[in-house]
Amino acid sequence: MSVSIPMPIHRPATAIELGELVRSHAAIYPRGGGTHSHIGGEPAQPGIVVELTGMNRIIDYPARDMTVTLQAGATLAELQKLLKSENQWLPIDVPTPESATVGGSMAVNANGPRRLAQGTWRDAVIGIRFVSDEGIESKGGGRVVKNVAGYDLMKLHIGALGTLGIITEVTLKVKPRPEASSFVVFGVPTSAVGPTLDRLHASNSRPVAIELLNRAAVKKLGGTLPETEPWLIACGFEEKSATVAWQIATLKEESTGTPLRDLAVVEGEAATQLWIALTALQSSGDDFSTVKFNTRPSAVAALTLKADAAHSQAIVHAHAGNGIVFVHIPNEPKPDRLATILQELASPRVEDNLQILRCPPAWKAGLPVWGHDRGDRTLMATIRATLDPRRVFNPGRVPW
Repeated sequence: MSVSIPMPIHRPATAIELGELVRSHAAIYPRGGGTHSHIGGEPAQPGIVVELTGMNRIIDYPARDMTVTLQAGATLAELQKLLKSENQWLPIDVPTPESATVGGSMAVNANGPRRLAQGTWRDAVIGIRFVSDEGIESKGGGRVVKNVAGYDLMKLHIGALGTLGIITEVTLKVKPRPEASSFVVFGVPTSAVGPTLDRLHASNSRPVAIELLNRAAVKKLGGTLPETEPWLIACGFEEKSATVAWQIATLKEESTGTPLRDLAVVEGEAATQLWIALTALQSSGDDFSTVKFNTRPSAVAALTLKADAAHSQAIVHAHAGNGIVFVHIPNEPKPDRLATILQELASPRVEDNLQILRCPPAWKAGLPVWGHDRGDRTLMATIRATLDPRRVFNPGRVPW
């Protein structure tokens, strides 16, 4: 955990032990596998780190019901291994799944390329348990898909960074594993990025993912992807084998007469590795600052081109169908360059926003780590005042 205040680490094995820790400390900093500890502001006061990796049991897996209930400290890799035994999966992409926990990934709302067709954590969670600021384990939802009992507490906790309580257990909807998984990749000249994305949004092929990458992002991926054009688009397809074959043929037919270059199909194990690599692009490493922009899909082309031009070494990639753009900028001795680039790229539209996912901790106080206030912070502050009036969870990490 990138903090300026050394803190003791506690690893409770049960919700009861966790509750005792909450009741006996004034500041609690929850942590799963530590893969997203760089997100948010710096801690505002000393306290303890509570690591949930000791609470990692699979509680119930009725495969025929296509649901699974497990403790929040289980990793994504452990969960997917279990589901694979029944030819099922959770189609949510998270970087470093071997370390990332289910609860931690939900708390930061980590998602990847498949979100275009498969949705996010908010679409997968049907039940939740969490420890409140009073040290009491509460619950919302249940273990069946058709459940309308109580308040929809699941969605409140997703993306709240643990500020409304510490997630201890979740129930998820799962899906059958697809028969086939493939990509169609092709190079795109700068002038054709916008028109190409417009065609893909209207395409009859209906990709599961539309990923846009600049040359630096393609080099970061490694492998044998084409680099003859300044931009590369990877369209992912996952379904029955016959369906995927039709989708690929349809996209190829639609591409006739367009300025696309080096069109290639990636299949089998190579496609599996490309999904992993595209997801891992979100994690730039400590040598880069990472900014995540949320905009309209129609604005992705303009934003990515502008970001690519803002810094000669910028790694730029986007979930183009969702309006999510990641920009990784090499760290310099001072944060001035990053602040200038943010000013250049920031949009005045109220529906757009940015979040600095990673930067040197010393810079955070002078940068808009959570973007601009769109009126939602007042709402979140009101909710937090109800669920965590002592502000015991993650003080300083969020702006509400």
